[in-house]
Amino acid sequence: MEIKKKSTALFIAIIAVIHYFVGGSFTSIAHQSILDIDYDMCAGDSGDEVDKTWYILESPNGNRHLADEVDTIKYYFEEASIDGTYTWTTHVSEDVAQDIKNSYATSMKKWNNVYFYSYSDTGDLVKHKIINVVEGTAEDHNLTIYPRYDTLYVATTVTGGSCEFIEPDEQNHKHCNEWRMMVSANNFYVNGFNTADEVYALREITGAHELGHVLGLSDVDVLCDANTNEQHHHEILMGYGRPITDRSYDITYKDIAGVAITRGFHTDGDHKWLNCGLQSNGEYKIVCSICNGVRNVGSLDGYNYSAYGYCGDNHALSGGNMMAVASYGATDYYKCKYCRYVATFAENEMQDYSRIAHNDTHHKCINNVVGLEYTFYEEHINNIYVYLNRYTHKCSCVCGSGAKIENHIVVASDVVDNGDFASCIGCGYLIDLRDDYYNSIVSIAQVSLNGSYILNNGIIVLVDEDIQTYLEGKLKFYSSDNIPTIE
Repeated sequence: MEIKKKSTALFIAIIAVIHYFVGGSFTSIAHQSILDIDYDMCAGDSGDEVDKTWYILESPNGNRHLADEVDTIKYYFEEASIDGTYTWTTHVSEDVAQDIKNSYATSMKKWNNVYFYSYSDTGDLVKHKIINVVEGTAEDHNLTIYPRYDTLYVATTVTGGSCEFIEPDEQNHKHCNEWRMMVSANNFYVNGFNTADEVYALREITGAHELGHVLGLSDVDVLCDANTNEQHHHEILMGYGRPITDRSYDITYKDIAGVAITRGFHTDGDHKWLNCGLQSNGEYKIVCSICNGVRNVGSLDGYNYSAYGYCGDNHALSGGNMMAVASYGATDYYKCKYCRYVATFAENEMQDYSRIAHNDTHHKCINNVVGLEYTFYEEHINNIYVYLNRYTHKCSCVCGSGAKIENHIVVASDVVDNGDFASCIGCGYLIDLRDDYYNSIVSIAQVSLNGSYILNNGIIVLVDEDIQTYLEGKLKFYSSDNIPTIE
């Protein structure tokens, strides 16, 4: 489906994902192959006065999204369009092209900072990381990003043959492992077509928005208002509200709630039901406070529920009606336990954690925000360093447990720049790498393939290429007489 250039729909179309024809019925949109609920799609609920369109899952030609077992998206920028006729530098300099790619990647990586919260039977919070987004290589990636010459939109779709049917039903529920994006590079710089403010908004929003499609979200306004062209959802990332400079630049809880379903973090066993009362059709309407899913049931037997609206519109944390549901960076998203109210991003609360030792591997983390208290368990965070001697420091968790004695770690370039001295990247102390007679660097005991080495006194010297691998605990060292041969 091709969209013609019209000023009234210009910035709506820029980030449109034109996968398939959009029909007038929303019956096929419900993602019943995942949850046994209906969704308040686009129409309002009489008397509610709340726009309940939180998200729309990918459809209507198939509920497709990144496979549940894939926990990392590795992106790779191809230098030329699919047909080879257009490159990132066709209309801009190499520096501008690189800036566009960097901005797009940074926008996608906003999803790295998102966690969805569920709660255990004991009431402890369980944090689910939505996805890891990292740069891949030409040989190892599952998201390919191509440049394209087009003044209208970015398109996201699956790579042929990468999808697997999960359920052989009419909804075509598919998990897809490989994706591609076709990016209109000329939208991301000021060229008389976009203003500086619009370019900034596009760079902030578009990468994250498009990755929302990979995670299983559709464009809300395109489906809700396709016939009226009244795009108005400024409050969510997957909306198309205009002007684009008034859009949400960040991922909201309403976006996260939909992704929590497609990622399998919120299931039919996790609903928190609110009873909206007996309806005119003789059935009770119950709404999940977590995902906004709806059921119409003939009886409330077997359901645990609270009364819808029990909050009385009191949404202050001190009222005790709010719960933490997700986090974005260092900030909690919270929402009402008893109605559809979701706090806006500006109203989110910074987490205020205290940590108490639990066992050798984990500590108990307590959020002390009044009215938003919760606990969860996390692995020890060994980032508290104490210098011990010229060879070692002590590294312990912020909770005070799990202390380990480690050898100092320095960067090879610092050694080159400062002679026989370098600062430890752990404890920060200036380390003397010379032997006990202070006349030379001691001999090397082990080396890595890239040239990092461990001195006989245990001090580790890392080249730049090995720093991240070492911090991830994956760097291998070999004795100098047993270095593997690279063919």
